[in-house]
Amino acid sequence: LEAADGEEGLALAEKEQPAVMFLDLFMPKKSGLEVLGAIKSVSPETRVLVISSMDAEPVVEQAIAAGAMGFVGKPFHPLEIAAAVRQALAS
Repeated sequence: LEAADGEEGLALAEKEQPAVMFLDLFMPKKSGLEVLGAIKSVSPETRVLVISSMDAEPVVEQAIAAGAMGFVGKPFHPLEIAAAVRQALAS
């Protein structure tokens, strides 16, 4: 599934209850951090992985503190995504 913006992403998470969700920090309508903050109330079992070009340590720490299970910086290699998903599902 793919969402065009943060509001649509949050609605899809509520409807579909995905095991893993990839979330960019910069999206229209709702930021990734806003969605991350709301995701646990609409889809409590969903494990969220943040993918962003903003991979400075304070941004990563903020995402993890807000509930992200992991963080992958852009550009990324498919093996990084696979490893992040395995780690999130194992948690």
